[in-house]
Amino acid sequence: MTAYPLPEGRAGANLNTASFGGDGRLWFTGQAGIYGSLDPKTGVMRVFDAPRGYGPYGIHHRPDGEVWFSSLAGSYIARIEPESGAVEVFDPPTEDAGARRVWSDSKGILWVSEWNAGQLARFDPATGAWREWALPGDDPSDYAVYVDEKDMVWISDFGANAILRFDPATERFESFPIPRGHADVRQMLGRAGEVWTAESGTDRLTVYRHD
Repeated sequence: MTAYPLPEGRAGANLNTASFGGDGRLWFTGQAGIYGSLDPKTGVMRVFDAPRGYGPYGIHHRPDGEVWFSSLAGSYIARIEPESGAVEVFDPPTEDAGARRVWSDSKGILWVSEWNAGQLARFDPATGAWREWALPGDDPSDYAVYVDEKDMVWISDFGANAILRFDPATERFESFPIPRGHADVRQMLGRAGEVWTAESGTDRLTVYRHD
């Protein structure tokens, strides 16, 4: 195992999520207000101050390798320019929506879980257009978001203690209630025909199999 400590003076970064970009670097976020990259070939690490300070959270790459991250406290998503490390910020239509996690579909469209607003957002980097959908239920709080191989969008809803599936073609949600209370799914991943969730509140891994 090889450990890569953050540079001196960056303690307490509260590292959150990581994703490999098309440049081969591992890009990561830190909720204390940083984002950065690590080159596995050379061990060179760069750390940058995030716009608006505290909040960088989810991070993911588009099919072309372009890396984007979301800021929960800053309530934005941002595109990273890999060589300079500079970012371009994009704000959702809903003020203080709380952009918690971000995931790209196969076309490069970005899907964002809006924790504060209880909404699912869609952002098209090619046009700059946003769409937002309110989650079903009385008190939704969407945390994790994942897009499967058919471009169906999966969301974890703390408010309903459920996993939701959103069909972009019909704009409808389907709910799969979790039979264990306070499952608190904070991250999801998958492979063909399967969506895997980590239930932080129950210490379980759960797989949802689909056609």
